[in-house]
Amino acid sequence: MIAELYEKLRQGINVRQNLIKAKELLRGKDRARERDELLSHCGGDFSVLLSCLSSEDAKARKNAALVIGELSVPKLLTPLWEAYEAEQTRFVRSAHLTALKSYDYAELLPRLKDALKRVGSEEVCEENRKHLQEERMLLRGLISAKEDVKPHCYTGDGLVCGLVLTTNRNHKHVLLSGLGACRKKELAAGVMMQTKEASSLYGLRTFEEMFFVLPGCKTVPADPGEAAKALVQAGLASYLKERHKENGAPFRFRIELRSTMTLEKRSAFVRRMAAVLEEQGRGELVNVTDGYEVELRLIETKEKSFHVLLKLFTLRDYRFAYRRKTIAAGMRPFLAAFCMALAGDETDGGGHSFFRENAQVLDPFCGAGTMLIERAKYAPVKQMFGLDILEEAVLAARENTRLADERANYVHRDFFTFQREEAFDEIVTDMPFTVSENEERKQEIAELYRRFFLRAPEFLKEDGVLLLLTHDRGLVKKYGQVPFVCLKEFELSMKEGSYLFLMRKRCQQT
Repeated sequence: MIAELYEKLRQGINVRQNLIKAKELLRGKDRARERDELLSHCGGDFSVLLSCLSSEDAKARKNAALVIGELSVPKLLTPLWEAYEAEQTRFVRSAHLTALKSYDYAELLPRLKDALKRVGSEEVCEENRKHLQEERMLLRGLISAKEDVKPHCYTGDGLVCGLVLTTNRNHKHVLLSGLGACRKKELAAGVMMQTKEASSLYGLRTFEEMFFVLPGCKTVPADPGEAAKALVQAGLASYLKERHKENGAPFRFRIELRSTMTLEKRSAFVRRMAAVLEEQGRGELVNVTDGYEVELRLIETKEKSFHVLLKLFTLRDYRFAYRRKTIAAGMRPFLAAFCMALAGDETDGGGHSFFRENAQVLDPFCGAGTMLIERAKYAPVKQMFGLDILEEAVLAARENTRLADERANYVHRDFFTFQREEAFDEIVTDMPFTVSENEERKQEIAELYRRFFLRAPEFLKEDGVLLLLTHDRGLVKKYGQVPFVCLKEFELSMKEGSYLFLMRKRCQQT
C-alpha cells in the first residue's frame, strides 16, 4: 500500500491526500513494516518527500513534515529544520517541531532557544493565538527534553498560608482531630485552614490533596480570559515567588478544569486561559504539558464561576511514595490510611481499642499491599501476611512494602486453599468487587463473599477482629452476621457505594 502512495507522490498525484494516507500508515499498527517498506522504496533518495516540504499547499507541507518525522532518518534533520525556519504558515511550523521529536536534535538546541525568544516576542492577536501558543509549547518541550530544567525550591514555611485539605466528605472529623489548635473550617470536600508550616502537614495521612488559596482570589469568572486576568491581578506570580527560592526561571504550570462542560469546551477554555496567563504573566508563568510545578485547579460553582486552588508540586508529598507498583482496581493509599484512622478511633465492644497491640495481621486479597502497609503505618504490628491469586499483585506488594520500609510475608495463594496453624489477631482487606452488570459475574462475587465469611473465622483468634472495605454492603449483611458481630458500619461514599465494616469474631458460646 505505501509503495503505491510513494509512487503517486513521485508523480505528483493528489499529493496532500496521499501524504495524509502515508502518515496514517506510518502511525498504524504495522508502523514498523510500513516504515521499512517506504525506506526501501526511497533507496536513500528522499528528494520526493523533501520536495513536498516546499509544496504550494500548506496542508501538504504539514503532512510531509509529519511523514519525515515518522521516518526518523538522521540525514533529514537539517532539511526539516531549514523548512521550519523558512515556513511562514503558523500551523505548518508546529508540524515541523512535532516531527523533530523523533530525531536526535541536540545540536539544534541553541537555535531552538533563539526561535523561542523570537516566537515569544511576537504580538498576539485573535487570529494567531491558538497556533502561536502551540508553537511556544512545542519549542519549550523540545528544549526542556534536552537540558536539565532547574526546579524551584519551596521555602514558604514561616509565611501564613490559607490551605484546603481534601478528605472523605462523610467523616471530616478524622482529619480535624489531627490538625490540633489552628484556625480551620469545614468545607464540602474537606477542611480550610491557616498555617505557617504547610510542609509539616504531610505528617498526616488522613487528607488526600493539599491546595493553597491565593489571597483575594477564591473564585474567578467563567470567561477564560477574564479568569486569567483575575489571577494575574491577584498577584499569582508574586505569591509563588514569595514561597520559593528565586532561580530566575518561570514557574511551569498546568490547568485542571473540573466542570460540566463538554471535553471540547473544556479543552478550548484551558487553552485560552493558559495563553492569556502567559501573555499577562510577563515571562514569569509558562504553560507546559509535563514537568509542571503548579497546578491551577478550577472547580465549577453553582453560579458557573470557578473556585481556584493552587497545588504546589514543589512541596513534595512523600507519604505514599512507596506505591511504585500498581495493579488494575488497586485502592488509593489515602483511602487505606483513612480507613485505618477511622477504625483506630473505635473500640472492639469490650472497652479495648479496635486494633490489637503488636498484632498478627492477614489480608486475604492483598493486591499491591496497600492495606497492610497502611495498617503498619498506623500502629506497630508483629507480623503481616498477604495473599493474592495474581502473581503480579504479590510481586507488586513485595516491592511496595520494601519501599515503605515495612515487612510482610506475601504468598501467591488463593485464600480458600491457604493453611496456617497459628491464628491472626486481625484481618484487614479490600474485598473484590465488580462494576459489571453481568449476572454471572455478580453471582461469582456473591459466592466469594459466602465462602469468605465461612472461612475467615478459622484464621482469627477468639477475640479477633475484621476490618473490611466493601462495595457490596448487602452481601456483608447477608453472610457476615452469623460468624461476626458488626461493631460499626461507615458509609464512605454513596456515589461509589463504598462502606467500611468493623467486625469482631462471634464467640462460640453465643
